[in-house]
Amino acid sequence: MNAPMVAKREAWTGRVEDDALVRGLGRYGDDVRPDGAAFAVFLRSPHAFARIVSVDVSAAKAAPGVLAVLTAADLAATHYHSVTHPHPMPGRGGKMVYGPHRPVLAEDRAMYVGEPVALIVAQTRAAAEDAAELVQIDYETLIPVVEARDAAKAEAAQLWPEASGNIAFDWEAPADPDGKNKAAIEKIFNEAVHIARVEIVNQRLVAATMEPRVASASYDVAKEMYQLRVGTQGVAGVRAQVSEALGVKPNQLHVTNEDVGGGFGMKASGYPEYIALLHAAKQLGRPVHWACTRSEAFVSDNQGRDSDWHAELALNRRGKFLALRIEGTANLGAYVTGVGHFCSTVHVSGCLPSVYDIPRASVHTRCLLTNTVPIGPYRGAGRPEANYLMERLIDVAGTVTGIDPVELRRRNLIGTDQMPYTTPFGSQYDSGDFKAIFEQALIRADHAGFPARRKQARKAGKLRGFGIGCFLEIAGAVPDEAAGIVFTSDRKMQVSIGATSQGQGHKTVFRRVAANLLGIAETDIEITHGDSIRDVPGFGAVASRSAFMVGSAIVRTVEATIEKGRHVAALLLQANEADIVYAAGQFKVGDTGREISIFEVAERAGELVRSGVISEGMNTRGAAKVPSTFPNGCHIAEVEIDPDTGTLEIVSYVAVGDAGNVLDETILEAQVHGGIAQGLGQALTEAVVYDPQSGQLLSGSFMDYAMPRADVMPMIQTAQVVVPCTTNPLGVKGTGEAGTTAAPCAIMNAIADALPKAAAATLEMPATAERIWRALHVKSN
Repeated sequence: MNAPMVAKREAWTGRVEDDALVRGLGRYGDDVRPDGAAFAVFLRSPHAFARIVSVDVSAAKAAPGVLAVLTAADLAATHYHSVTHPHPMPGRGGKMVYGPHRPVLAEDRAMYVGEPVALIVAQTRAAAEDAAELVQIDYETLIPVVEARDAAKAEAAQLWPEASGNIAFDWEAPADPDGKNKAAIEKIFNEAVHIARVEIVNQRLVAATMEPRVASASYDVAKEMYQLRVGTQGVAGVRAQVSEALGVKPNQLHVTNEDVGGGFGMKASGYPEYIALLHAAKQLGRPVHWACTRSEAFVSDNQGRDSDWHAELALNRRGKFLALRIEGTANLGAYVTGVGHFCSTVHVSGCLPSVYDIPRASVHTRCLLTNTVPIGPYRGAGRPEANYLMERLIDVAGTVTGIDPVELRRRNLIGTDQMPYTTPFGSQYDSGDFKAIFEQALIRADHAGFPARRKQARKAGKLRGFGIGCFLEIAGAVPDEAAGIVFTSDRKMQVSIGATSQGQGHKTVFRRVAANLLGIAETDIEITHGDSIRDVPGFGAVASRSAFMVGSAIVRTVEATIEKGRHVAALLLQANEADIVYAAGQFKVGDTGREISIFEVAERAGELVRSGVISEGMNTRGAAKVPSTFPNGCHIAEVEIDPDTGTLEIVSYVAVGDAGNVLDETILEAQVHGGIAQGLGQALTEAVVYDPQSGQLLSGSFMDYAMPRADVMPMIQTAQVVVPCTTNPLGVKGTGEAGTTAAPCAIMNAIADALPKAAAATLEMPATAERIWRALHVKSN
């Protein structure tokens, strides 16, 4: 096709998903328990680092209702593979990322608080919990390594002999084998009139999904098939990871799910619990059901962020950005998950230099192993880190140069005449109007009126700040996605996708996309996902990719279906195939009045297949291969602080973005709101805290881990500047991580703008009232 196919927008009629959900008829993990299921409980390590000297399960096995107690010794004969392992990627000098073997149940050592050591299966959950207390484990505690910055020290415990200095991955970008880029950047910094520097801590976070992880496992002896019903972001991805760990072919594992209550990247991974449950189900010959408690989730779900950064920006006398240099240290936890190392490497460089024209740049990151919960993608997964670095640097550069940060940004934004723009890291921005977005955000936030509002706040004894968070993120991850169309006997159509919704409204959005492309009623289409046998394989709902990747796959599959139908319609209408046109659900022979619906063509095609006239019917699987997209925008926060208490109010929040063509305005706005809430959480309230000596989790419940509440959420003014993407047929860019990426930048810059310079220099996320108060009372001398 020559012109992009853009799905037309229709009036909002409500999400397909909502009717069942608002009436309490959702089918989440714990809503559906297999008939005859036994119940599982995991006994977890209470120590961050310890040798397992002995395990005695005799009393637990003898407890009432207990069906099985499994430890690593019981699984030894299976030779299960590592539960997780890093996607292969070369680092400095061509050395590949190292991922230690991650056992299903801890073997000779426990590597973090919460690592599963034993599985207890009983007739009831209560019986399993009681029996778990009877398991006797003798631990020899060791001195743990908790912080990444400490892990590389000579005196730190060496966790794995293959990872010298506890470094799992040493990486830099762009590739610089001859050192010319490094030398050029060094020369620029040596000659620069101004240099801005920041030290940034991106604290560790938990995903805190509304629905914790839940899994039901069973085994079909006759089919030699494992079955796993589990909340995930894409069944194909979990099937691949779990089947590899089990040592079976992917088609020997059937993964399903229905409603999933949040994922944020955390539920895209395989976990040791899934393999243990499948093993127990096969051994017992009955289904085994497990529901993770909230307390367990804090010590077993992949966590996010946790990296320290030093960044430098070189500028000339007029404030032109000349070069960017970044050094990072990232905590990967005790084991390396599939793409945990991406979050502090390629996902950071892929977003830089954000919306700014910077000729030279480099990023160097060391990823270290520690005795903490493994790190994985969490909404943004490197994108918030990259943009936070950039935006904090620019505000500091304003102080260094004496040039207003607004003007600094304005002077350095990439122009539309520079598109497509190739970054120093090799990414190519296909489209974007960064200047228009920036100016619109300033107008909507009434930047011109801010001095008067600040003056008024000062009279009331308050501190007021104005913070800008421009952002750009790389979206897409794997560039391939599939879709399928199946015609049903009732003259309806199922469109199969591989990305599982966790609240994004996939069934609503993609039904509308398919209906508009085919010119048929939305009610004639059902979107299916969540079944690894029925549905197409897909990479999953991650990396802000679903709208443009799944949408593009549907476009290509519709095109292929229509092409098939044209051939069948020509046979049925006794016409030349070249004379067949398709529109509004009908195949027509020019203007002759002879026509046949797509559903009748599909029905008759089945008859033609059975009679041997054609080789295949109208059911079609298609795929799309499209490059990454680059959603972008500008968020502006205005805050007011009470200096006597440190309490903060976000009095204004403006979010202007470019997600390309918009498939559903309400869902897009909701995605932005949800992302801002999570970004606000990182900026103001959330932090995982470990005891640095023992490695014990100190923030292991919502009593200690502060989630953002309704009273800290501001009213949000949103707008879209639509610049269609040129690299996919829908012109869509994605928006799932925009709010999470931009909010910390805007909020923390606003706080820094409100505080005296000395106070702002000491403040890190989360900027709690106590931290703000303490920063205000730091002595300037």
